This record gives sequence, structure tokens and C-alpha cells, in this order.
Amino acid sequence: MMKKTVLFLTTVTFIFSTIMSCAGSESDEGKNSVTYLTITSEGGSEKLLGKTFTFKVKDNLTNDITLESQIYVDGQLISGNTFTPTEKGTYEIVAKCKNLPVNPISIHSVINNGVSFKHRILYEDFTGTWCGYCTIALARHDNLALQTEDFVFIGIHGPEGTTDPWSCPTSTEMQFLKNVTEWPAMYINRNTNWAYDSNYTDMSLPLSQLKAFSKIGIKINSTLSGNSAQIETKVSFTENFNNLKIVAFIVEDELIHDQKNYIPTLYGGSSYIYNYKHHNVLRNKLTSSVSGEAIPSSQTILPGEYARTFQYTIPAGFNINHLKTIIMIMDENGAVLNVREEKLGTSNNYELL
Repeated sequence: MMKKTVLFLTTVTFIFSTIMSCAGSESDEGKNSVTYLTITSEGGSEKLLGKTFTFKVKDNLTNDITLESQIYVDGQLISGNTFTPTEKGTYEIVAKCKNLPVNPISIHSVINNGVSFKHRILYEDFTGTWCGYCTIALARHDNLALQTEDFVFIGIHGPEGTTDPWSCPTSTEMQFLKNVTEWPAMYINRNTNWAYDSNYTDMSLPLSQLKAFSKIGIKINSTLSGNSAQIETKVSFTENFNNLKIVAFIVEDELIHDQKNYIPTLYGGSSYIYNYKHHNVLRNKLTSSVSGEAIPSSQTILPGEYARTFQYTIPAGFNINHLKTIIMIMDENGAVLNVREEKLGTSNNYELL
């Protein structure tokens, strides 16, 4: 008799929970029943890019069943009931629970001058493994990295005819662009000369170029198939710009080679730094010129977005796992306004503040 009572109670509990899940309440007469769902976006259906949407699901009896529901954004199930877009545009939102019908809603992620992005500075170092004084520039890189992560470094090796193994046509093109005749030569944001002297601890010059935010955002998405790479970049603008240019490079990180050293206070004072790990060595350009390609002005005004795709065939001997893409946006005078790097075969999103 006891076993039957337990079975009866368990059955009743199961039926009750089934009725209540996504069902709300029903009257004794059964006149009020759950027949459909509604989904809403709290705080409105339009927000700035990078702002979070919060969704609420109710049944037609006005019961909040958000926690029991599954929510989809453009057909993809999300975790919980919040969603933060990483690209501007319109998204379709649908809720599912107990196969009840629901009308989808649309939300809109927009860009205006209220949106800001992370800013980075560019540090270009004309260097060579043969150059004993170039360890000053390398030490500056190391000390800058101790004070900020918000910079992108490019090691431009050369010149042609020296023993440096990584001189290439692109580094020679850069050498002529900046009229470099002595090594090392260092530039911040392409146009600010970081003059050579024995001081490798004072980071005030590069840090003075770093801004709290940028009105230019850069994102990079790249895929690999064998030795072929496809790099897609998007650039967003949250104020009006004119006469901008884009430059894209391929660099290889963590290349190992002995480095000549004439500075007794650096790296133990040895005349050679054996097996030195060189950073972001310039390998090739993706744009037609190292001085940049013009971006149509129609795409650099608010709320513009510029898209560009590059194809690159990776030469034999390059370490695919250490290759990166560097994208920079420059003004009409060639000064870098913002810059971003990303490993080949990976993706990033706009860095919204």
C-alpha cells in the first residue's frame, strides 16, 4: 500500500511540474491557458555598438518565463538572456519554450560619436642583427612593454647587402620611405622620430603619443588553408574623417638569431647576444605600398565602415604559428591614427570602450 502511495505522489508531482513549466497558471475552469510567448528587449531595441541587450520572455498570461526559455540571436543559441553585439547591424531575436509560438523581434546595434575604441601606438624599429648599437632600440621595446601593452612593434631588418638574414624588398621600401641611412632608426606612429641616444629607460616620448581612446576601430579575421591565408579586416569610424590610408603588413614573431651588441650596460655587456628572440620581424606587405592605400572618403564618415580582404601565400620556411597581420590607419600626412595586430588564423572583435 505504501509503494502505491509513493508512486501516486510522484506521478502527481511530475504532471504538476509539467503543467507549470513555461505554462503559467490555469484556472479551475481551464479558461486561461498558455498559447503563445512574447519576447522583449529591456531598455529599447536600439543601442550603441558594444552595449548589452537584456531580453525578457513572458507567456500570454504575463508570467515571466525567461529562465525556462532558450533565446536565439540570428538562429544561434545564446547563454542566458543577454547579448552584446560586436558588429553594427540588425539582429533577429527568438525565444523557444515548449514549442509555443512567438513572434521574433529585431534589435539594432548602431554606431555614432558616442562609441570609442582602444588606441594603440606604432613603434617601428629599423634594425639589423649586425648592428651593435641596435640593442638600444631592443631595450626600448622591452622597457615600453613593461609600461604599456597598448603598442604594436615592427622590426624592420636590413639593409640589403648586410649579414642580416631578414632583409626583404618590403624593408628596403620602408628604408627609402623614411630615408634611413643610419641604424638604428626608431619612429612612433610613423612620423615621430625617437632619436637615438644612450637612454633606453625613458618612455615619455612614446607614452605621450598614447591616447585614452580612438574614434577608429580595427578588427581582423584571418583563415588558413595550407599555405594560403585570407585576411579580412574591417575599420569603423565614429566621427568624420577624410583622406585616410590603410597599410597592411605580414610580420613573423620570435625569430632566433645572434645579435651584435656594442652597449656594455645591456644584456650582460657581451659583444653578442646569442640566440636572441627578435620580435615582429617585417616579412611582407599586403597593401600595394608601404605608404598606404587610400580609403574612399564615403566610407570614413559616421557611421562608416570600411572592409578589405587580402590574400597571402606563405613562403616556405616561414613559421605559420608565429605569423601576424598588422593593420594601421593613417592620416593624409602619413601619421598613424590607430593600429592593430593579430596572429594568422585567428580573429578578434572591435575593442570597444
